[in-house]
Amino acid sequence: MRVVASLFCGVLASVVLGASVASAQAASCYDGRQNGPESDVDCGGDCVACEIALRCVVARDCASGRCVSGECAEQAWRSGDAIPPGYHVEVSMTDAAATARRAGLVFFAISYSGAYVGALVLPQRLSWLYAPVVGPFAALQEDDLGGLVRALLVADGALQAAGAGLLIGGIIGRGQQLVRGEQPTSSKRPTVEVAATPTIAGGGVGLSCFGSF
Repeated sequence: MRVVASLFCGVLASVVLGASVASAQAASCYDGRQNGPESDVDCGGDCVACEIALRCVVARDCASGRCVSGECAEQAWRSGDAIPPGYHVEVSMTDAAATARRAGLVFFAISYSGAYVGALVLPQRLSWLYAPVVGPFAALQEDDLGGLVRALLVADGALQAAGAGLLIGGIIGRGQQLVRGEQPTSSKRPTVEVAATPTIAGGGVGLSCFGSF
């Protein structure tokens, strides 16, 4: 009986261990694939909440707590409104102000880069171009500049001013959104612990198995 019990204990531990490992490999929140109850790759369902624009089925799939047409969307928040339990406030990244910030940064970066290169090429005549926004207009005071150069300076200055204006306006008018705090997940990799202890009782030798799966 002791031998049979030992064999049974070993087989049972092997089966449970193998099933637990297979289950972890079949559906995991960390395998880079969409499987199990996930609504998108490694997020949603029992995994961590999904970020904006990722797929969702219900609101709890999203970090914002808002699922619109199968996609996680921002949940706008206005100053003075109550903050629901479990949420915190962050700067909105998809509203009109965020779009203005991105566009302003692109316009300003391109136009100022062109002006900076011009100042490097002709430092004695176009040193004003090192100054952002006002530099291109100040450089127009040079008398021996051709008509094309003047037109380029005016266009560059206008783009810099537009970019700076959009960037500043986007910062001032930035919106805010509600974001859920870190949610617990039940799909973390399982911990499997199996221990076997030899026992001597009644003149016989046995094997006791215990553990957690």
